[in-house]
Amino acid sequence: MTAPIKLTQEDRKKFQEGLKTMKPAEILELMNFVDSWSGLFTNKDLRFMKSCIGKRCERLLRNAVKNFSFDDKK
Repeated sequence: MTAPIKLTQEDRKKFQEGLKTMKPAEILELMNFVDSWSGLFTNKDLRFMKSCIGKRCERLLRNAVKNFSFDDKK
């Protein structure tokens, strides 16, 4: 078995920044990827990624309810 991949602080920052602009279909693909390859990541990093994805999903849902759109308002 391969050693788990550990995310660096730079990786985490890029992951969070990348999520901010993802659309719903992209989020679903990312969730599928993370779930499919969960054995490659450390538990700590997996929790981090799922937490970030969950926060983005909450934001998209909030946007849909308030603005009738998935787009972030500035």
